[in-house]
Amino acid sequence: MVKERAGAILRYGRGMTWRRRGSAFAAAVVASVVVSSGLFACSLLPGAPDSVSAAAATAKESLSGAPGVESVSAEVTLRDYRGEGSVSDPEAWVVRLTVNAAAGGRDLERAADEVVEALVEARPEAHIYAVIVAPRLAGDADAEILFDENVGAGGVAAERVTAARALAGVAGVSRVTVGRDDEPPRVEATGIDEWPTVAAGIRASPGFGVGAVQNPSLIAPLDSGDPLSGDGSEGLHLELGAVSPSASMIDEVIRLSEDRSVRSIWFSSGEGLLPAGGVAAERSSLAVDVDTSADAERVANRLAGLDDQRYWTQGSGRPSFQISSPIGNSADSSAIVGYVGLPLGSAEPDDLPAAPGVR
Repeated sequence: MVKERAGAILRYGRGMTWRRRGSAFAAAVVASVVVSSGLFACSLLPGAPDSVSAAAATAKESLSGAPGVESVSAEVTLRDYRGEGSVSDPEAWVVRLTVNAAAGGRDLERAADEVVEALVEARPEAHIYAVIVAPRLAGDADAEILFDENVGAGGVAAERVTAARALAGVAGVSRVTVGRDDEPPRVEATGIDEWPTVAAGIRASPGFGVGAVQNPSLIAPLDSGDPLSGDGSEGLHLELGAVSPSASMIDEVIRLSEDRSVRSIWFSSGEGLLPAGGVAAERSSLAVDVDTSADAERVANRLAGLDDQRYWTQGSGRPSFQISSPIGNSADSSAIVGYVGLPLGSAEPDDLPAAPGVR
């Protein structure tokens, strides 16, 4: 049976703080429940068009019993109803397939190929995406592998499964997500204190820095005291490049995460534009969101005082930082910017390597 649901989709920008995101997430869940229950109870909205429901049913049936697949569910959801356009238009709906894979990753490659084929076949009739849930892919580490309707490129399925297997096999990893929004993989560890070991293991894993294993991010929720703080995807986010962050900078990020005034942390390696083995294409950066302007000054002064090259890697340049805090009770914020190991107010240092081909 294919489930149909009318719900709101809320997208967040990085400008929202961790605690604010938690409250917004809770509000979105409540709104979705109210909209879904109210609209169906009053019959104000029709179900999905027959072509969309048929595409969902066909995709579900084609995957049921496929090698490596334990079970499949399909859900048809109203994409973003705002009272504009017609909900009878297939473009207004999206199909989500949840494919539960066999534990241990048995035949996972074949299952992923079948999922991609099902998406390609359904694409002319419906917006569709799929998530493969792979329990205990390696040891106790679980994985989620996502594919959307634009996954037609050859080899994508195998590439993502290979990335998930490699990352899940790193000691200390508890969960891996590959393919979300076509962004680099997200990796969760059994504890933040495991990050130095996990980072070293990821960098040593097969294929690191290539394809789907380029710039994976270590993520974790922050203990903000808010029980609705979300899924951890933007509470603490550390992008792991080939050379940045250094081991000492990882330790510093962990120390910042233990500061109760810190709302969110985002470290970018600056290596997103480079092939494997290259040096940083851009300066790495650290963005920290804190409670008050006094907290911002304290954190900024600490980072400015880290005048030791252990906190960056030779040839990659000092990381920049931006420490943000709210202005009074408004939604606006102020920020202190600087460079690790340099006095506040310093000009940008000339310490980045030249781009390839530039002398």
